[in-house]
Amino acid sequence: MKNPRDYGQIATARLRERFARKKTEGRESSAAESAVERGIDYRQYRLSRKEQMRYRIVFCAAAAILSLLFYNNILFAVPLALLSYPCKRYYEAHLAAKRRTELSIQFKDFLASVSSSFSTGRQLTEALAEADENLRLIYAGDAPIVSEVKYMSDRLVRGREQEKETLYDFADRSACEDISDFIDVYFTCLTTGADTIRAIRRAAEQIVDKIDIRNEIRILTAQKKYEAGILSCLPPMILLFLRLSSPDYLAPLYGTAAGFLIMTFALAVQGIAFYWSVRITDIQV
Repeated sequence: MKNPRDYGQIATARLRERFARKKTEGRESSAAESAVERGIDYRQYRLSRKEQMRYRIVFCAAAAILSLLFYNNILFAVPLALLSYPCKRYYEAHLAAKRRTELSIQFKDFLASVSSSFSTGRQLTEALAEADENLRLIYAGDAPIVSEVKYMSDRLVRGREQEKETLYDFADRSACEDISDFIDVYFTCLTTGADTIRAIRRAAEQIVDKIDIRNEIRILTAQKKYEAGILSCLPPMILLFLRLSSPDYLAPLYGTAAGFLIMTFALAVQGIAFYWSVRITDIQV
């Protein structure tokens, strides 16, 4: 029979163990919360699990189609599908650039709201609150600019952080020249004692003009990108048409070494042409 003192020591040890476990879980939950509260880094994009699954399925389906069209053998889809790993980096870069463009376009409406708030004597926190209300009338709640305005307001009001730290963090994460220019003008006026309202209004007008010019250039190049996409799809469509209309015409290209080399060369040229069409039409402004 155990001594009552031993039972007391066992109970104390169990309590200490439970307290240490709760303390560890609390640290992990707080670390998770702080990770969730971090702002979005627009310089890069990471596919979610759902997006990765969709990307793999589409890429493997395209590899299977190309394997049947160029080699008449589904087994060649395996080496083609392996190209999804190096291509994933370019796809994520494309999505990151697309998200930065969306943020830059939405930033124009943010400038209009903030400049009008400053002209009425509002401070930065009040201007952000008004911008949040105005932007929610235009964009959805998950729009990049709406999320960023709410995130900056929480850091200034709840986190009690400095304006300079919050705004420059936004400029650094956005990797957008227009946002950095506006924040530089804002803090330059605060430190030099210049006419903040007039300077911000003037800077906002110039930045909005630059954004409008970029949008016009994107609209003009959108047609060329569409045409380049159609031209990239023409060779596989011609192969499909020939296989359905006259399969005997393509028979010498399947099952022979010479045909394998010709089809491999044609597929490589097709990939290079698609790559350069994307590079040429991707005009950075």
